[in-house]
Amino acid sequence: MLITPVQRRTFDSQGKITNSHRDYPAAVRQAAKEEKVPLIDLHAMSSVLYEAWGAEASRRAFAPNDGTPHNNYGIYELARCIVNGIKANKLGLGKYLVTDPAAFDPRYPDSMDGFKLPASPQRTQIKPPGS
Repeated sequence: MLITPVQRRTFDSQGKITNSHRDYPAAVRQAAKEEKVPLIDLHAMSSVLYEAWGAEASRRAFAPNDGTPHNNYGIYELARCIVNGIKANKLGLGKYLVTDPAAFDPRYPDSMDGFKLPASPQRTQIKPPGS
């Protein structure tokens, strides 16, 4: 499986995402085609997602003062895109998804205001396999 790179937060004056990765996403798509391996086009999905947020509101999905690293909300929305790609490609990896999440359309992202990340446990008594 190959995954194209996630977009950067680079908008033009019309509010459309610009491709700051140049030929790289197309090269990944071509490699997947030539090698006959599944492709998750995160570049395309993240473009749609960022445009759905808009140039200004999208700032809330990234680290402060940066247009590349995402905060927890942004990472969560991108993870939903990846899960859609796993399911769409019917990858065996899908059987390891903890739950069967509902389909996600990046044109309609989850509300930024309603996003809550559950606290992670500080410790666990469960040992990883092989320990």
